[in-house]
Amino acid sequence: MPAPTVTPEPGWTPVQPFPSLDAHSFLVANPSGESVRIAYVRGPEAGVLYAAAWFGRETQGPPGHVHGGAMAAVLDEAMGGASWMNGYRTVAAKISVSFIAMLKLESETTVESRVERVDGRKVYLRATLTDASGAAIAEADGLFIVLRDEALKSL
Repeated sequence: MPAPTVTPEPGWTPVQPFPSLDAHSFLVANPSGESVRIAYVRGPEAGVLYAAAWFGRETQGPPGHVHGGAMAAVLDEAMGGASWMNGYRTVAAKISVSFIAMLKLESETTVESRVERVDGRKVYLRATLTDASGAAIAEADGLFIVLRDEALKSL
């Protein structure tokens, strides 16, 4: 199965939310393998990042279903992507994930993530993972911290 795609709506454009996401990224190390495959798009609403995510056999937790850690990793990256896409150069300080339903392996999903509010260097984000029918599978809230210039230089 090739990398997932998000069917673009009018005004949607493919986006790379991070400046240097490459083959060494945790989630995209093998985009044609049996792990996680992700494709990002920016919607017409200001600041919202969408992703199509596919979970292969290497993400198994309970038999035949996706491990919660794989879903949490996708939600974490999508929140970070929304932050970076909106000009906040952050890293996660705390994420909280609520698992609503089990997700079968080899499922295509959609992730929607957005910045909820900003308080100084604290950026609060929210992301939702939904299945092909639009039913929520998992939701996450995150507190991300804007990196200081010296920390950014080390990246």
